[in-house]
Amino acid sequence: MIAPDSLLQSLQQALAGRYVLERPLGRGGMSIVYLAREVRLDRLVAIKLLPPAQAVVPAARARFLREARTAARLSHPNIVPIFAVHEIGEFVCFAMAYVAGETLGQRVRGSGPLGVPEAGRVLRDVALALDHAHAHEIVHRDVKPDNILLDRVAGRALVSDFGIAQATSDGTTTGSRQLGTADFMSPEQARGRPVDARSDIYSLGVVGFYALSGSLPFAGRDAMTVLARHVTDPPPPLASVAPATPRRLAGVIDRCLAKEPDARFPNAATLATAIARAVGEGGAPAVAVRAFVMQSQRLVPAALLYGALAGVALPLLGLHALGFPLDWPSAPDVAAGALIVTLPLGVMVARVRRLLAAGCDRGDLVAALDEECERRSEELAFLYGDGASRLEHVLRWVCYVALGAAVGLVAAAAGLTLLGFAPLVPTLFRVAATVSVLAGVAARARTEHRTDPRTERRLRFWSGFGGRALFAVAGLGLERSDAPTGVRLRRRSNGGSPTLTPHPRPTPTPTPTS
Repeated sequence: MIAPDSLLQSLQQALAGRYVLERPLGRGGMSIVYLAREVRLDRLVAIKLLPPAQAVVPAARARFLREARTAARLSHPNIVPIFAVHEIGEFVCFAMAYVAGETLGQRVRGSGPLGVPEAGRVLRDVALALDHAHAHEIVHRDVKPDNILLDRVAGRALVSDFGIAQATSDGTTTGSRQLGTADFMSPEQARGRPVDARSDIYSLGVVGFYALSGSLPFAGRDAMTVLARHVTDPPPPLASVAPATPRRLAGVIDRCLAKEPDARFPNAATLATAIARAVGEGGAPAVAVRAFVMQSQRLVPAALLYGALAGVALPLLGLHALGFPLDWPSAPDVAAGALIVTLPLGVMVARVRRLLAAGCDRGDLVAALDEECERRSEELAFLYGDGASRLEHVLRWVCYVALGAAVGLVAAAAGLTLLGFAPLVPTLFRVAATVSVLAGVAARARTEHRTDPRTERRLRFWSGFGGRALFAVAGLGLERSDAPTGVRLRRRSNGGSPTLTPHPRPTPTPTPTS
C-alpha cells in the first residue's frame, strides 16, 4: 500500500508501468530512497530520487547523475549495482539493487560495537570493494558507516553512494571544496589537497575504529574542530578504547589512521589481506611468495647498492694492486663493471618473473612481508618489552656523546692542519675513527633488540617505487598462470600429503534483490 506522500504519489505517476513504489526506505540531505518493485522483472529495487527542488540546481543534478555513472562502471559483489537511470519531467532518479538489511551505522547505533569476526568480515568486504574501485581509478571520498550496507540475506557488506567520487587519469582527485563527512575524512582531504586511494584507506580505518569500539577517534563541537583534529591530533590506539580487540587487528586499524599516506597500507588489497589474517581467516602466504621471500632475503636495496659499489671498486683495486695506473677505464672495463652492477638486478627480475608466472603479484608479496614485520615486532615486544630499557637509554646517550666527540676530533684535526701541526693529524683521525666505530656499535646495540631493520627495508623497497619498477619490468611479455593468486599449501589433518587449496579473488556474482 502506497503511503499518503504527495511526492511519492507524483513519482509513482511518473514511473507508472515500470515500477510500483511501496514505501520510503530512507531520506538524506540530497536524496530520498524508496522501495519499489520492477514490473517487467518482478524484483525489488531501491529507487534513489533527487528531490525536485534539488533537481533544478545544475550542480546538484550533475553530481547525482555522476554518482549513477560512476557506480555503473563498477561490477563487484561488494558494491551496490546500478540498474537504470531515469529523467522524467521534474524527476531524476536511478534504480539500484535492494539490499535487505541495514547500514553499518544503524547496526552500531542500535546494537553496539561489532564482534571481532563480524567486524573483520565487514572491513574486508569494504576493502575489496574499494580495491575494485581504485583499480578503475575511482576514489570514493566518503567512506562511512552509513554508506556501508549489511545484507542479512547474503551475509556481506556492500558499499554505496559514490556521489562525490572523482578521479583523474593518475588515480588522484582534486578540488578546493571539502566534500565528505568530517568524522571520517582523511587529513589530506580535510586540507583540500589531492587525494588518492590511501585517503579511502584512512576513512576505512575510522570506520573500523567505530565498528569495533562504538566511538570515533576524534570528536568536537563542530565539523571544523573535528577536521582540525584529523589533521593535527594523533589518534588514540584502538586497544586503549577497545581492549578486547586482538592486537594484530588493532595494529591494522592503527596503521590505517596514520597521518602520512605513505605510512598506511599501500593499497586496499593489501589491507584486505591484513584484515583477514588478523582475524585468522587469511591462511599462510602462497608457497610461491614464501619461497620468494626466503630466496631473496639478501637481494634487498642495501645489498644491491653494496653489489654496485663492489662491482666498480673491486676491479679498480685489483688493477691498482697489479701495478696498472688508475686512468679512465676503457670500454671493456666499463662493460665489465656494468655487468657486475646489473647482475643482481637481473637475478631479481628473473625471480620476480617466476613469482608472477606462478599467479602471484606484488600485493601478495607486500602482504607477506608486512605480516612478517608484524610477527617479528610482536616477538621482539614479548622478549624485550614495548618501551626502551634503562640500558638502551644509557647507550643512547653514549652514542650521542661519541658522535659529538668524533665530530670534535675531526674539527680539531682540520684546525691543526691549518696551523701547521700536520704530524698530529693522523693520530686525531685514528682516534676519531675509533670513536665513530664505538658510536656505531652503541647505536646498533640500542636498536638491534627493538627492530628488524632488514625486513623493514625489504618491505619499504617492495611497496615503493623500486618494487613497482621491478614487477613492471619482470611482467613484460609474460603470460600469467591460471593458478589463483591466493593458492595456499595446507596439510591434511590425517597427516597425508600436502594439498593445494585455492582461495581465488572474488569475482562478480548476481546481487540478491530481496
